[in-house]
Amino acid sequence: MLIKRKWHYLEGVFLESNAEPRQGMAESVVEFRFANYFQDEMVLQRGEPGSEIWGFGEVGQNVVVTFAGQTLAASVNDSGVWGVRLPSMEAGGPYEISASSSMKNLTVDIKIESVLFGDVWLCSGQSNMEFSVEWMFNGSQEVRGASSYPTIRFIEIMQSRSHVPLKEPLIRQEWSSPDSDKLKEFSGICWAFGRRLQERLHIPIGLIGAYYGNSPIKAWSSSEVMDDCRDHTGNTDWNYGLGGAKGDRTVLWNAMIAALLPLEIKGVLWYQGESDANVNFVGFLCMFPAMIKSWRTHFRRPNLPFGFVQLACRDDEPGIATPEIRWHQTADLGVVPNELLPNTFMAVALDLSDPGAPLGQHHPRHKEEIAERLFFGALNVAYNIATPFQGPSPASVRSSNGRATITFINGPIILRSNLSSAFDVCCRGGATAGTNFRWEDCPEWKPVTIISTTDVDLTLDTSVCRQFTLQFIRYAWQTTPCPYLQCALYGADTALPAGPFVAPVTN
Repeated sequence: MLIKRKWHYLEGVFLESNAEPRQGMAESVVEFRFANYFQDEMVLQRGEPGSEIWGFGEVGQNVVVTFAGQTLAASVNDSGVWGVRLPSMEAGGPYEISASSSMKNLTVDIKIESVLFGDVWLCSGQSNMEFSVEWMFNGSQEVRGASSYPTIRFIEIMQSRSHVPLKEPLIRQEWSSPDSDKLKEFSGICWAFGRRLQERLHIPIGLIGAYYGNSPIKAWSSSEVMDDCRDHTGNTDWNYGLGGAKGDRTVLWNAMIAALLPLEIKGVLWYQGESDANVNFVGFLCMFPAMIKSWRTHFRRPNLPFGFVQLACRDDEPGIATPEIRWHQTADLGVVPNELLPNTFMAVALDLSDPGAPLGQHHPRHKEEIAERLFFGALNVAYNIATPFQGPSPASVRSSNGRATITFINGPIILRSNLSSAFDVCCRGGATAGTNFRWEDCPEWKPVTIISTTDVDLTLDTSVCRQFTLQFIRYAWQTTPCPYLQCALYGADTALPAGPFVAPVTN
């Protein structure tokens, strides 16, 4: 059943621990069944180690699973759960998976049909990942063409929260082939990314949508992430009130992610951080890498590909730390993957300004561009297909005689616009100048202009520093640094934007 919704649920569904199915309890007749996300038309992950199929029944019940001419045996454990691991499969299908069980002279047969094997991607985060196909630019064309992709299947998890990890999620949209009615309310980024993958790889693609608008990162993090980052930052007040009850620590992890952990997946797409830019941008620096590491651990994939969107533009509001959050999304290194965020990829979105967006500029309708940039990153990180996926980033900054020259990698570079606000500098003098001075402590940043560019170098007029020492240069350090596709720096051959950065200067 498809549950109609407005723009994200106000508080979603709260699940107490006793709301879970109590499998195999004394003298109750427990339904023998698959776990609720094993359904007709689903996609299971291809390749090693093989997908696990599991479900519920009476304790001690014997189970026989039949698949692709093979018979696999299991029994229901003391928790009322049974499970088998299917053999590793190549991409393809459709297949039927059947299970039977006998107990007290009663035989029960269940099955799921039209199952495909391919690559499964989990799409999660807050409202920009939730942003539906019908709301995005080009959405009507995506909806009209949906039936042309019968081997892309998707499922959407109900927005819900719990104070304990659940065995099964609530499901809003069951596994489905795309049609105009069902697709239009699914995640625009997730769908547009999956469509590009299917067109390139020619294999089935499974998309799992699990997102919740206005949710902070702590709600999506396991308890060990919260504890580790409290110790790391010394911050003992993680219970800020943003997002209402859905902002409580671990509640979305427990209800919407933990229940999916038995699944094998290819990778994760993530779009979140706007809520943390309001109040928690310091803690975010610890929590984002820690959350990625935790998800990888729980999904049993230490190198699980993890793609994310660097925050887009937003209307200027007092106290909003969007530039800082963008920087923290890269672990303060400016580009991914890096040593703190290995096997990640990022879509820069700061040049996708949408001042007419009905839901506010921080909900841009330019989801096709974001999906394409994520797609380029996934080809490299998840599939080892060499494709340019990073915009220019600084390798070094040298200063002399009132000028500073930035040398870039991932070029050649092109100057698309000479915005007077694109670059600014921090100048310091006297005892405060030196290697121990941090860019965060700079009391004043002064705008500077571009003098010249080559294929790899960009030279700035930094004479504004006068007798003081040039310490740092920043780029695109505003909530909305430029109009649509008109930031200063792009890759000349890739049209990919440079992300924001702050760089020390060698004098």
